[in-house]
Amino acid sequence: MTLTFIRLVTVCLILGAGLANTNMVRASDDTSASSPGNAAIRKGKLYLPSDDAMADLADAIDSARANNRLLLVVMGANWCHDSRALAARLFKEPLSTTIDEHYEVLFSDVGYLEKGKDLITSLGIPVYYATPTVLIVDPVSGKVVNMQNRHQWAEAATIGMDDSVDYFQHFANTDLAVVRNEEEASAELQAVLVEIDAFEQTQADRLYLAYAILAPMLHAYKQGDKDEFSEETWNEVRDYRYQVPADVEALREEAYERVAAGEADIQLTFPVYPAFSWESQ
Repeated sequence: MTLTFIRLVTVCLILGAGLANTNMVRASDDTSASSPGNAAIRKGKLYLPSDDAMADLADAIDSARANNRLLLVVMGANWCHDSRALAARLFKEPLSTTIDEHYEVLFSDVGYLEKGKDLITSLGIPVYYATPTVLIVDPVSGKVVNMQNRHQWAEAATIGMDDSVDYFQHFANTDLAVVRNEEEASAELQAVLVEIDAFEQTQADRLYLAYAILAPMLHAYKQGDKDEFSEETWNEVRDYRYQVPADVEALREEAYERVAAGEADIQLTFPVYPAFSWESQ
């Protein structure tokens, strides 16, 4: 993959009337009515299959580091209206100016929820809970700098332009020296965080199994075969993948607060979730 100019690194390049599976578009590119492929950009249909998503990520990290920018990884799918809404908004002013000045952007296709595990786990996160999932990465340290509030983009279509600009400008202003030189947590805090990480990994493993069940029915549904789709299954997985990150974040906040208060031998109460319908059969 040859990287010439980059503001938005993606798996698509506009060619003629269609989209070829290559690599890049930038936020400042011509998106006028006469621009080839303009419809795909307007509609946010920029999540295209990749032959090697991990190579795409490596190239994007290298480019972000070389250009002294943050890397914005957007994991989503063209069938997801929230994914499309965010992708299209990145090309609109005034947000496109912020993105163009501060970020390299990689759109990564998660398929019908059967893809994306290798990419997100390589960034130290066990699972993506939503489409889209937004990850802002410091390309030098490899740390995800929006770890605590990355989940809010699950409802991207409902987030306005002003809030979008504020969000990405906030992280553009991050002091990366602080991120790169962050002190290690105390032994007490590390011990509790390890327990929380293990809890989240258990939920992630369970969610990947759920994604494997959803993937074929979601694909069939999007191809017009609605008889194969179970709304009950979709809803119970949706509720679970919305609840788990909220619970994990609450556990982390509790851990930090109790350690800061001087507590020792902290015992957390971990949530217990009901079985999925197929688990209880």
